[in-house]
Order: sequence, then structure tokens, then C-alpha cells
Amino acid sequence: MGKLFSRTVKIGIFLNLPPLLMLLMGFLKLDIFPITFTALLWASIPLQYVGMASFFTESQITFNEWGVSQASPVVWLSIVLFWLLLAALISYISLLRIHRD
Repeated sequence: MGKLFSRTVKIGIFLNLPPLLMLLMGFLKLDIFPITFTALLWASIPLQYVGMASFFTESQITFNEWGVSQASPVVWLSIVLFWLLLAALISYISLLRIHRD
């Protein structure tokens, strides 16, 4: 159980790096396109491609041609939880393979 938690935290931090890097970019007043593009994908994959946007009203989330333009804290929390659940799934599957050998 400890290995699962530790691996989930490490993968979860890695999968949730794009918004943290965006904050750092804003703080340092940099404009690095790959980080911006990655952050747009980070938010768009769960909301638009998985369909989580249908759970929220128009007052909670708005989109423009590049993806999410404004969102409430509940929306951002749901995106982070999506990536954490994905990290837990990846960790669980990777530990199954280790125990099988």
C-alpha cells in the first residue's frame, strides 16, 4: 500500500506540473510556448475530450478557440482530481506487473 501511495504521488505531481509551470512563467514574466500549450492540453483533455465539461454550467466554465478561458475553483479541482485518479490507475497497473513477476 505504501508503494502505491508513493508512486501515485510522484506520478500525480508529474501529471499536474503544467499549471504549476504556468504560475512560475507568470511570476518570472516569461512566455514559453511549449509550457503554455501543455497547460492548455492539461485542461482540455479532461474537460473537452473526456466530457467533464458537461457537468458544469456556463457560469462555471467558458471556452475560447484555444480551450478553457475562465473556470471556477470547482472546475480546476475536478481537473486535478482527474489527473490524480489517472496517476493512481497507472500506479496500480504498474504494481500489478511487478507483483506478477
